[in-house]
Amino acid sequence: MKAKGGPVLPGDKLAVSEEFLPGKHTYEESGLIRSLAVGSVQKDGDKMEISVEPAMVRESIKVDDWVTGQVENAQANSANVKLYYVNGKPTYKDFSGMLNLRGLSGGGRGARRTTPVKSGDIVRCRVFSLLNGIIHLTIEEPDMGVVAALCSNCGTPLLKGNSTRVKCDECGNVEERKLAADFGTAPIQP
Repeated sequence: MKAKGGPVLPGDKLAVSEEFLPGKHTYEESGLIRSLAVGSVQKDGDKMEISVEPAMVRESIKVDDWVTGQVENAQANSANVKLYYVNGKPTYKDFSGMLNLRGLSGGGRGARRTTPVKSGDIVRCRVFSLLNGIIHLTIEEPDMGVVAALCSNCGTPLLKGNSTRVKCDECGNVEERKLAADFGTAPIQP
């Protein structure tokens, strides 16, 4: 029995069911309480419960998290974003989200349409929904939007011109984007 502490593996015997009740990450089988996860044993003497504290907690994304990633492809109303950072910390999971661009492309009927993001841009977004297993993203807040971008003509990093325009020093190309307040100052490059 490994009820004394130390690392346990799934299936390890932790206690007899007469001593403790099964807690989190444990199960009872034939009068024995066994581990469901890799981790360390935790005993609660007040509740007479034994549980396992997992060694690794599964990484997940929640509503209101802010994420940073690269636009894989952009269309008129949405863009797919490969996520690399969650709340400023690198993620090693293969997360992708759908960026909602409705209402960001400017003007109404007959107005000139602008592109808030383009493929290859590095964007900071807020998670606003996890409906149907899809990570839905938005860049409507002032500190959200494109943080780094490359010129569509020559591939040189773009410099901020004003709040919605960026300029290429190499070829003089001017492009419009929905820029984050700190565009060009982030250490992340496309």
